[in-house]
Amino acid sequence: MKQNLTIPQGTLDGIEAFLRVAARRSFSAAALDLGVSPSAISQTIKALEARVGAPLFMRTTRSVSLTQAGEMFHARAAPAFAGLADAYEAARNLGGRAVGRLRINLMRGAIQPLFAPILAGFCDEYPDIELEIFADDSLSDLIAGGFDAGVRTGEMLEGDMIAVRLSEPFRFVAVGTPEYFERFGRPKSPSDLALHRCIRLRLASSGMLPWTFQMGNREEEMQITGPVIVNDISAMTVAVRSGVAIGMIAEPIIADDVAAGRMEIVLDEFAATTAGLFLYYPSRKQVMPKLRAFIDYARDHLPAHLRS
Repeated sequence: MKQNLTIPQGTLDGIEAFLRVAARRSFSAAALDLGVSPSAISQTIKALEARVGAPLFMRTTRSVSLTQAGEMFHARAAPAFAGLADAYEAARNLGGRAVGRLRINLMRGAIQPLFAPILAGFCDEYPDIELEIFADDSLSDLIAGGFDAGVRTGEMLEGDMIAVRLSEPFRFVAVGTPEYFERFGRPKSPSDLALHRCIRLRLASSGMLPWTFQMGNREEEMQITGPVIVNDISAMTVAVRSGVAIGMIAEPIIADDVAAGRMEIVLDEFAATTAGLFLYYPSRKQVMPKLRAFIDYARDHLPAHLRS
């Protein structure tokens, strides 16, 4: 008896929308990612749920979460959809051309030092690549989120990822403006920060990021206080430039400000060093020409103080 392997028409409709809502836990955020209206996303999900025969999401005015059926559906749909996307890209890139959409999940603090120096040049050199930069400080699931790769510091990477070094190790330094230090004085040791105004960084988990200092042969974390809380390194940089408080920022981000005298590094001898920035991707994911093009271009065109 001949087996019928035909996929019913419309079976795959709405899968990408479902996965994006599941990843973002938001219909409006998923709609923004996909470039459609929230009502279009809602109608797509309703149609998918009708075909599945069960609700996939629990919706309230404040949150969106997966139902039990949604979790089971997601567990099977996410890798299957990723496999289809890989198959499409593999066929499209068979000739070795760097083409298609390249989605990179990037920690916010890496956007300025990593992308500012190379963005325009990369887009000019590879006009057939549509580069999507997704700012995200949490360790999102690359496959479920439909990302080709992510960028994080070495300490944040999981062991089952393939990591490609993009930068040399660099320091996180305490910085402020000359005006701030003229007004409030300069801390001589990390413990002096208890008497200073500091900028706190809120994590995606809602906790506050401690400041880390190198104390002899060990690192120590300190909880600091101050008048400003941000959830973004760019916002912290702006706050430091305003002279309102001291911030702790990756040295490459504020290198130009320090060179121009707009900021000054304090507690220099206590600055802790991170392993550097790495591009990472799942070990089972084939490196497509578009991703290889980005890796090679970044290595060749990053500023000398960042280049690996």
